[in-house]
Amino acid sequence: MQTRIFVLLILGGTSSVGSATVLGNPDKDVTTDRVAGLIKQLGNAKFAKREAAGKDLVAIGEPALGALRQAAAAADPEVQARAERIIAAICKRVTTRELEKLHGTWSLVSYDFNGARLKGEDKAHQFVFKGDEWALQINGALFQGGTVQRIEVKKKLNAIDLLITQGAAVGVTAVSIYAIEGDSLNYLNCSEPRATEFATKPGDGRHYLTFRRVTPKR
Repeated sequence: MQTRIFVLLILGGTSSVGSATVLGNPDKDVTTDRVAGLIKQLGNAKFAKREAAGKDLVAIGEPALGALRQAAAAADPEVQARAERIIAAICKRVTTRELEKLHGTWSLVSYDFNGARLKGEDKAHQFVFKGDEWALQINGALFQGGTVQRIEVKKKLNAIDLLITQGAAVGVTAVSIYAIEGDSLNYLNCSEPRATEFATKPGDGRHYLTFRRVTPKR
């Protein structure tokens, strides 16, 4: 069984660093105009103006990411460098926030692969999150583990990239999606392009697992 479980994380492939997707905003038009103005200010001749714009963009957070990504490709090296730093700061904050919701131990409820049920409930098959680290444990033994590289927030699910630093396939990043509903965790490991729903069918190589929270939410 462990040979099959092994592919849970190693088939994901490597992903590039990204960030959170913009969610709905009742003041979208106002925010868009403000973000555009602040990004333009990143190239201001005065250092204080550039610094102030950067702080304001970090404070705005996720709604500014789309425009910041475009600015990161700008010809102006000053704007480009500042946009990249701001994106990194926002991403780090988003990932830290969402990791708080994942923290704890989750036990397996079901495991589907290639459109077929591979395994049913198994309390000894656990997914553990602590800080920015994750671990897959089977019968109390570490099977695979590593660090959470990023979380991208979307409306119905989140994207998550798990770098493997222990066990097989060290150095590979598992490209995945997940969603938490109460004490239930839906998790799907896939290769690029990243899946947009929790489903697997014959031949797609996707691993869809559901878990139940074991430890109380912090």
